[in-house]
Amino acid sequence: MRLLTRKLPIAAVLLALVAVPQSVPAEERHLDVGLRLAIAAADGTPANDIPGAGVLAHYALDSDWTLGAAVDRSEYDFEEPAKHLGIVQDPTLDPIDVLATATTLSFWIERALAPAGESGAFFVGAGLGAAFIDVPDVRGARANGGTFDVQTDANTELVVFGLAGLRRQFGRRWYGELAVRAEQHFADWQVTDRVSGARGTIDDYLTWGAHLAVGWRW
Repeated sequence: MRLLTRKLPIAAVLLALVAVPQSVPAEERHLDVGLRLAIAAADGTPANDIPGAGVLAHYALDSDWTLGAAVDRSEYDFEEPAKHLGIVQDPTLDPIDVLATATTLSFWIERALAPAGESGAFFVGAGLGAAFIDVPDVRGARANGGTFDVQTDANTELVVFGLAGLRRQFGRRWYGELAVRAEQHFADWQVTDRVSGARGTIDDYLTWGAHLAVGWRW
């Protein structure tokens, strides 16, 4: 049942891809590239806030349908790794987090909605991504006088997401974009304390966020 639940959102995205018109006039197609800044929030597992930046591209199939792709880089605090293993840190010290980094490759499809004037349009979309995550080891003192040495193997996350936003043209070539998004991360983080042998996991988590982009149309 768990595997089926994971595959359902993926199937929905694939069905949307199949629904895209397969034959459109070449003159209606265009490509644009851009840069974006993003911020996402989670419930503290593994992070509270996840800022990032990246490059993105859109390929417009026609006036309604657009394909998108992006590569994003984010850095965020993995909140108190030792706490996930039931380890109590020395209370006289500041909580020990570790700076995780993620490189995410994503693809999506968009559908234009009601236009927002002659030079802009609202859109909705859905997509898939893969997040490649690196988490350094972290060491510290226990409340009982011992130490911990936590290693995290984050593996690769599958990301399924939906987005909605407004894209507005500035002249013939430039555009700006503001969008909100929800991302479901299918995760399997393995967390281990090398000193005590304690083990733990971080499973699937949901993030909410937004991005601001600017780009140039070919």
